[in-house]
Amino acid sequence: MTTIDYFFSTLSTWSYVGTRTFREIAQRHGALVRHKPTNLLTLFDATGGLPAGQRPPQRQAWRKIEMARWSKKRDLPMNMDPAHWPVNPRLADGMVIAAIENHGEEDAGRLADALMRAVWEEERDISEGEAVGRIADGCALPGALLVDAASSSDISEVIKQNTRDAIERGLFGAPSYCLGREFFWGQDRLDMLEDALKELS
Repeated sequence: MTTIDYFFSTLSTWSYVGTRTFREIAQRHGALVRHKPTNLLTLFDATGGLPAGQRPPQRQAWRKIEMARWSKKRDLPMNMDPAHWPVNPRLADGMVIAAIENHGEEDAGRLADALMRAVWEEERDISEGEAVGRIADGCALPGALLVDAASSSDISEVIKQNTRDAIERGLFGAPSYCLGREFFWGQDRLDMLEDALKELS
């Protein structure tokens, strides 16, 4: 089976914008998505990037323009200034990893997407344990158990390893979709990812 390694964070603007289209593409081509929650601050530090709030005003303004354009193009509800962004995504990202380990990639993907919707559509705080537990419950997953599991040092190590892997593979932002040795950075490269998947058919 074709696999796509998906480096992202539940807090990532562009991971959210691309997630629905990405899932559709993966499903069309029967590809397995392997979820790789990544510490974006560490990734930026290693590769010369800056968090959105630290970029020059011109780039911050352009980001908002692009958010509006892409949310319209994708027909995707989106708050341009969500109430709980940025927050620390460690708990939410850790829950995705715990879901992978205990329920598999498909359920973890549903949870990841629900957590992103919580930020960008629903004005919910994904750094807060009770809130993310309810989000998992809404995905028919055991929220309280995943919250507890997400806090473990083993989960922290997986996030660190995902981040090291991202750096070693030449990645520098999220979302990044890795197909074999080739990677596609940004949800605006999803058409190219699909072209590459077609060549494998």
